[in-house]
Amino acid sequence: MVEVDSLDRAILAVLRDSARAPFVDIAKQVGVTERTVRTRMRRMEAVGVVRGYTIREAGIGLTALVRLKIGPGTEIGTLAGEFSTWPGVECVYEVSGDADLVAVVHVDDTVALRGLLDEMWLAAPGEISSTQTELVLEQY
Repeated sequence: MVEVDSLDRAILAVLRDSARAPFVDIAKQVGVTERTVRTRMRRMEAVGVVRGYTIREAGIGLTALVRLKIGPGTEIGTLAGEFSTWPGVECVYEVSGDADLVAVVHVDDTVALRGLLDEMWLAAPGEISSTQTELVLEQY
């Protein structure tokens, strides 16, 4: 398990608000030197805590959570790995509970969402037993 302390969490909180914040600004906000922020960021990137930088447009398009129940005998990790590379899919989580996977997706509209869901069903016929889609109304 990767160790993330309170300073790492503070740095990540600043980046969630502004992923393009310069290290010097992050350092001022969390009360450390720029070098400390730079060192922490390199370490978090190296160990996989920070895996990429992305753009999220507010008020443009549609974000949804797609919960997938996978049938018995299906390799969940392989299916999740495939879906996670698709355009519009931000990430796929393997979860506990009623669903096996949750995909966070960003699409232009409900027509594009329907198309993505159809692609998922067609890519894994017989492997997906059900889906449940929740539209994101607001992000905080």
